[in-house]
Amino acid sequence: MNEVQKDRVSTRRLLLRPFLKSDRAAVLDLFSDARTMLYWSSEPITSLEEVDDRIQQEIDWHSKEKCFNWAIALPDSNQFIGKICLFQFNEQNRRAEIGYVLNRKHWGKGYMSEAMEFLLAFAFGELDLHRIEADTDPENLPSLALLEKFGFQREGLFRDRWFVHDKWHDSVMLGLLQEAWNQRQEKPAVRKGA
Repeated sequence: MNEVQKDRVSTRRLLLRPFLKSDRAAVLDLFSDARTMLYWSSEPITSLEEVDDRIQQEIDWHSKEKCFNWAIALPDSNQFIGKICLFQFNEQNRRAEIGYVLNRKHWGKGYMSEAMEFLLAFAFGELDLHRIEADTDPENLPSLALLEKFGFQREGLFRDRWFVHDKWHDSVMLGLLQEAWNQRQEKPAVRKGA
């Protein structure tokens, strides 16, 4: 894994930073919401103790470089609204997995696309990864659309991969290769009406 950890990154409208203990109320708001957690691989959080444990886990992952893990925040208020990360690194094969979640009060604003654009550029550029993988529930159409917007290709269906919310869930497996990302970056933007 790359020695340089990106602690604070500003995008056009977002601040990507480490998790803070002061994110407690906002983390509870996101991870306790049943609709947001519908396609997450664990149950919604139900207590402040669970929130504290999750924040500590996120801080530990970040500091030990087990993953590249950012809280997504609004820059003016530093308000936590979501997370995005690279994890499950396989150094020999230059591969990692991507994960993300956003408070649904901020859905539809393009925030996750903005965070994803940074993360993919970082992963394929600075980290020189060859492949990024993602898995999502086949019913999670917004997540599939986001991944496919960035060039991820569906590569298979894993049946009954997750047991959560008292039932089995399938996973669509997707992958994005560095070469495809680089080709996408080299294409000139097409102007509407041209």
